[in-house]
Amino acid sequence: MIEIGGRNNAPTPQHKTHDVYIFSIDLSRAATPFCFEQSIGGGHAEQGGARWLALDELDTWPGDWREHLKKADCAWVAELIDAHPEADQVTLVSMILKRHPEPAKPAKPVGRLKAIGAWLKRNIHVGGRYGV
Repeated sequence: MIEIGGRNNAPTPQHKTHDVYIFSIDLSRAATPFCFEQSIGGGHAEQGGARWLALDELDTWPGDWREHLKKADCAWVAELIDAHPEADQVTLVSMILKRHPEPAKPAKPVGRLKAIGAWLKRNIHVGGRYGV
């Protein structure tokens, strides 16, 4: 699967800290390549889930695919689909993948202490006059 967009929309009525919307293209499912996922509270087990759809199923899906794409931070996919109403599914998948940016190259490996320091800096906030 190729993740096209994803974003945590929390706080929401469903969860205070984790309500993630994701849109992906699954090339292994040629008939239903568009994957709409929602992770509430950290997973799919209790709340959330995933749904694979074909192009001709988008408008009949009660999940409002355009709103899902907005919440997954890739509203441009809906704009692209709407701008090409005559395009077939294979063409649209190709157009989406061409426009999707290449994944970032992996970061250079760093030493163990630097990695721990970076984690602490990202996750620990010290307030006040002398805070980081």
